Amino acid sequence: MRNRLDRRLTSEALLVLALIAVAVLARYAGRHEQTEDLRIFTAWYQKLMAAGGFEGLGKEIGNYNAPFLYLLWASSLLPGSILIKIKLVWTAFDVLLAFFTYRLVALRWGARAGVTGALIMVLLPTVVINASFYGQMDAMWASFALGGVYFLVRDKPWWGVVFCTVALAFKPQGIFIFPLLALLVLTGSMKVLPLVAAPITWVLLDLPAILLGRDPVELLTIYDPARQSVHVPALTSNAPSVWTFFPFTARIETVRTLAYLFTAALVLGLIHLLVARRVRMDATRIVTAAAVFAILVPFLMPGMHERYFYLADVLTLLLAIYRPRLWYVPMLVQASSLLMYQPFLFGRNDKIIDPMIPAAFMLAALIVAVHTLVTDAFAPQPAEEPDPATPVEAAEKPEEPETARTLVTSGVGNTIAG
Repeated sequence: MRNRLDRRLTSEALLVLALIAVAVLARYAGRHEQTEDLRIFTAWYQKLMAAGGFEGLGKEIGNYNAPFLYLLWASSLLPGSILIKIKLVWTAFDVLLAFFTYRLVALRWGARAGVTGALIMVLLPTVVINASFYGQMDAMWASFALGGVYFLVRDKPWWGVVFCTVALAFKPQGIFIFPLLALLVLTGSMKVLPLVAAPITWVLLDLPAILLGRDPVELLTIYDPARQSVHVPALTSNAPSVWTFFPFTARIETVRTLAYLFTAALVLGLIHLLVARRVRMDATRIVTAAAVFAILVPFLMPGMHERYFYLADVLTLLLAIYRPRLWYVPMLVQASSLLMYQPFLFGRNDKIIDPMIPAAFMLAALIVAVHTLVTDAFAPQPAEEPDPATPVEAAEKPEEPETARTLVTSGVGNTIAG
């Protein structure tokens, strides 16, 4: 019996190693691909080196925040061509993405399931393509957003806020996870005080560049739309969003403003519903809400790129793992995102497939996710119980599925400031 168990464990270990090898080789295959965005990163790298390397961090280079430039400088310490250096740093965040996937899945189903979930994550087509092939850094901010969800599930709000803020510091799209923080505060599942960690984290991340001479006002307001040199004039830039169905060509700026307001209204309305219904935000509902916001916000916001659904690609996989009956939701989201990559993948300007099809996939995924969250809101809420013990790490009890500690609702509110 023991020999049979040993053989089984050995077989599983070999399969895990084989899948890791496949994930590595999939990234190695795209090592020499160079896109227009990667050429921009290369130009910033060269400017940074020309400005003195580390000392160049005190200069205004590019339109990304200082933490991105720190990593761009760190890539100079690696061997190889500029292209390979940058891709190595970008791809390293796929590992962080896998780590937090493992931790979140292990909380729900145990350590062995966590390993499976992490492997699936790093083998998702858009995750493979984004860093190693596309040369993009969406895993950078998404991995920290996923880390934020993990710490919020573990009832560690200070760390949750810190990780969500780091996600935002790397890229403005990190804002997609912030409605989750508002929801947890307003449902009483999280106190207001940990939000103080957000401005502190932001300042600390920018402080090295400021000490090297960067203008603090310029840096701390880096995301001011008036100062951003990159602006998407259309309502969508190849994103599978609602604007695929409504290709406005007139009064774009008015529609854009109304779209921002409409997005805010729907996010706040959904939060209000959950607050009014006194929904208890346990681990499953936190993951569900995070996935909903990751789809909802880029789907409604104007000026989105196809890559801005990267967090939705990631979180809907976790949604399906926490709610297995929703197994098809990440498939819809992944198909939608991948199909919108086609102009880049195949190097052609004409569309191989009507963009409305992937947009319809994304809309279907959004409807299902929102319906699930709203159904929870109208389900009978159990009476409050004393908090169960903090979950034991999966590594300590590998054979027993674990459930994250339920966060108990202790208050209600119906407005969000800021």
